[in-house]
Amino acid sequence: MTEKFNTVLSHLKEFPDYYKYVTKKTYTMNEKIIFEQEKAKHIFFVVEGYAAVELEDNLRKTNYISIFVLPNNVLGIDAFSSFPKKKHSITVMSEQMVLYKIEADFLLNILSVKPDVNDFLLTSIADVFARHYALLGMIAKTPKERIYMALENLAVEMGTEDEERNEIVLPNFINQSVLARYCRTTQPNISNLLTELVDEEFLINKKSPYRIDKDSLDI
Repeated sequence: MTEKFNTVLSHLKEFPDYYKYVTKKTYTMNEKIIFEQEKAKHIFFVVEGYAAVELEDNLRKTNYISIFVLPNNVLGIDAFSSFPKKKHSITVMSEQMVLYKIEADFLLNILSVKPDVNDFLLTSIADVFARHYALLGMIAKTPKERIYMALENLAVEMGTEDEERNEIVLPNFINQSVLARYCRTTQPNISNLLTELVDEEFLINKKSPYRIDKDSLDI
């Protein structure tokens, strides 16, 4: 996907005023990124790092993570939409996040003359939607089923393989608080469930960074 994005950037650079409409931005952990006024006019492509899209629940006075933002993800799709928007924020989870901010009108003009740019965008957007639907399926499960599915999803999306130990290691920022917001449950409940998963030998350890027995994963 990165190679395809580099091709897209090369196409964009062929046009005048490239640097007027395309900027590269770097963020650090816990920064809030991509505000509403930007999303109405721009598309964002993530090059490096992770973030979390959090839906704000005013009744419960807490936020839930609706999806994680991964390298190569496209954000700002609602620049092309007239549907009502839920109140949410996007927070950087990793030490650093690097993305390109591209003005939507500029990108739309390029689509008319560079069809492969269109294919690239559609593929990226389809991947994000597929992950959203997987999360909706997870919400309907019991808390224990949710954490199983959450850890499997995270292992695929951002896990690092330790071949010597036959384990998948999750990033340090995936902790009990993050899992509680992702699984839509409480942190004490997550703590108890993690203990069960360690007893069942699905998890190697209860504290972050979590290590998952690779043979236990349904992937």
